[in-house]
Amino acid sequence: MGLGSHANVYNTCLRILRKRGFALRVEGELGDDGCWPTEARWIAEKDGFRFLADNPIELFGLVALQDHFQPAEDIPYWWRQDGDDVWEELMSAAFPD
Repeated sequence: MGLGSHANVYNTCLRILRKRGFALRVEGELGDDGCWPTEARWIAEKDGFRFLADNPIELFGLVALQDHFQPAEDIPYWWRQDGDDVWEELMSAAFPD
């Protein structure tokens, strides 16, 4: 089985976040035609932490970092994981010189 990042997953992410007690909102500018914004900022807040993302899946992922690290307070880089640069390793393997 698999799952991909697609708009059809957005509502599930938002429902789970709401069920976990996060206050949710979205900010952006309506398009010139009055349609919902194509570029919006998705926001989740709880217990003094605020998460900002470009879509609900990213928002869910940021909250997952908090779940993993369980920070006691909002200090700089509480989310940072020391170790190998896996991003660089994977990019170099996919796109060698």
